[in-house]
Amino acid sequence: MVPLDWVDALSEGAAGEPGPETPDGVVAGLLSELNEPQREAVVHEEGPLLILAGAGSGKTRVITRRIAWLVATGRARPHEILAITFTNKAAKEMRSRIEELLPVEGMWVSTFHAMCARILRRDIEVLGSWTRDYTIYDTQDKNRLIKTITKDLGYDTKHYRPAMLGGWISEWKTERFDRTEDVGDSTDAGLGEKVFVQVRDRYEKAMRENNALDFDDLLVRVLEIFEAEPGVRDSYAHRFRYVLVDEYQDTNRIQYLLTRHLSDAHKNLAVCGDPDQSIYAWRGADVRNILDFERDFGQRAGCEVRVVKLERNYRSTKAILDAAQSLIRCNTERKEKELWTDKTECEPVRVLACADENDEAGEIARRIHDLVLGGTRTDQIAIFYRANFMQRALERALRLAGIPYQVLGGPEFYQRREVRDLIAYLQLIANPRDDMATRRVINVPARGVGDKSVAQLHTWATERGCPMIEAVLSEEGRSQIRGRARKGVQAFAELYGRLCDLNEKSAAQALESVLEETEYSTWLSQSADDQAEMRVENVEELFAHAQSYDRDQPEGGLRGFLQDVALVSDIDVWEEQSLKVTLMTLHASKGLEFPAVFVCGLEEELLPHVLALQDGGLEEERRLFYVGMTRAMQELFITHARMRLHFGETSHRIASRFLAELPEETREEKVGGKGAAVDRDSGLGSYEAPQNVVELRVGDRVEHDHFGYGVVEMLQGSGINARVTVDFQGPGRKVLLVQYAKLEVVTL
Repeated sequence: MVPLDWVDALSEGAAGEPGPETPDGVVAGLLSELNEPQREAVVHEEGPLLILAGAGSGKTRVITRRIAWLVATGRARPHEILAITFTNKAAKEMRSRIEELLPVEGMWVSTFHAMCARILRRDIEVLGSWTRDYTIYDTQDKNRLIKTITKDLGYDTKHYRPAMLGGWISEWKTERFDRTEDVGDSTDAGLGEKVFVQVRDRYEKAMRENNALDFDDLLVRVLEIFEAEPGVRDSYAHRFRYVLVDEYQDTNRIQYLLTRHLSDAHKNLAVCGDPDQSIYAWRGADVRNILDFERDFGQRAGCEVRVVKLERNYRSTKAILDAAQSLIRCNTERKEKELWTDKTECEPVRVLACADENDEAGEIARRIHDLVLGGTRTDQIAIFYRANFMQRALERALRLAGIPYQVLGGPEFYQRREVRDLIAYLQLIANPRDDMATRRVINVPARGVGDKSVAQLHTWATERGCPMIEAVLSEEGRSQIRGRARKGVQAFAELYGRLCDLNEKSAAQALESVLEETEYSTWLSQSADDQAEMRVENVEELFAHAQSYDRDQPEGGLRGFLQDVALVSDIDVWEEQSLKVTLMTLHASKGLEFPAVFVCGLEEELLPHVLALQDGGLEEERRLFYVGMTRAMQELFITHARMRLHFGETSHRIASRFLAELPEETREEKVGGKGAAVDRDSGLGSYEAPQNVVELRVGDRVEHDHFGYGVVEMLQGSGINARVTVDFQGPGRKVLLVQYAKLEVVTL
């Protein structure tokens, strides 16, 4: 037990002062039960540190004990430590473990986004366009705003989809620090690019007017502050004597630059990660950040980088590790590690060959039934898949077999209509400039205010350069509205007048007032909605969450609660203790572990996925499969089908090339009477080029399902290696494999 008077002393004093004398046994306890490489990483003193942590090697233990060791030995006080990870769940677990080791307060332990939101609450006003009461727009808010803008500009939202435009805006924001020429400067831009630029500019303007930030803004605006205001940057860089970044292989360019700024003063940067588990290139992650760490933070900075490899795996059996390592060694962009375990008595990895997706799902259900009979609990079993469409057949089979399950990444609690309504009320209280919130709640509960009236209020506000809520509160603004709608707007104005002073209240107090003033629960229960009872229960759950937040974060208040809600992710709402089989995508499985795992759909164009193959992402697809395999602790099943129904069409499938990269002793099994085992010598995992590939020429105008319209600039290679370079309107230049691109030549 750590003496409390010593713990209190640790939290006192100014930066740089010597800490209190460490009690006997405290440091020894922190280093107990660590293997030699783990201990080496924990006790590293000064300078950059790269911890190459293989799957299941105990990296969270290393990070938490290192933080506790730094404080316990007096090398840093709690407030001088910044620890960053990638999910709220991981940050909460890290914080909890540190407090168990050393119950002190003041450390910053959070995600990149939460850290940046915290910095912006203090310093955003130096940018001039936002106040500290800004709203965080999630993806749904962002897409709704883009849809409104696209319609206002007179463009078809089915052709220019909000999600697609939002993706382009996100790419522009995160990549523009490397660009020498703005995409909007081109004088001969095509229609698609002009639409993008118009929507982007309107979107950026609207975000400033609404005093709102999206997820990308949280990072980008902090970087803008650091680069424009060196004094602000230096205040944080000097404060944090030690910076630790977990899952460093998942950082993007902006996060890399933020890390450099924050660690620049003391050079005590420790990053932990595994290049073999870098699976987020599609959202900007760059595996080169960890591969080049020694060059970027060592050679270029004139420092010596300590590299520690954590290679002992505490999670998986030898059979699972052997199969996973046999696979990942086929990649070239990696740092070699030799994972090992003492769990040598184990079941082999099983590869199940199935007839079709229903056969596959049925076999998985049968195997789960056998596992449960053998003593495995349902919450110890997970099914991973590459694409969400595969979920349908799996759910049907589990329902028919009476096996309880939950889907991670299904309809999230905070995406439900009734929850978003109430959150919008709270957002409007905290940030009156948030026109999106005003639009959402002005007729909730129903007050007879239709779209036409909302548009008139918006026009009045736009002409005067003020938020919509001012149009609602103004007699002149309301005079634009006629009939029943005017009474509804008047009622909403009076309601807002009763709620607008709640922004300094706690989250639960503010929400309770909203519920009382709007009689929202009564309105829901009296509606004709067949899900009314469930929606009322969700409202009660939201209120319970607000109470819980106030109890755990008494200083957070309404603004803190809204930030917490905005940054929640799928994994944060996962019912880990629920006695159900968990279904999730391979991407969502990162960081989790289960005694029994099924990875399904090991087929060409599915895993590896066709879009990844088009973009040259074969190595990342292999890493994705590797991540799925290494979530398994005791038993691993891998399935593939000969036929699969997708988008109403049944297609013949080719077994994934990845299966041929598994060890020879991996067992291939036939499923029932319909399945067909595939002999390795007969071409398991071999590749066959699709037939009837479109003939292309340089200068052809083409259309792609995802990237839209473009012009062929270059053709290279032949046969299965043929590649085409296309300059697309909006997303820019892409190099695609011809056989997978499915380009259509557009004739004028």
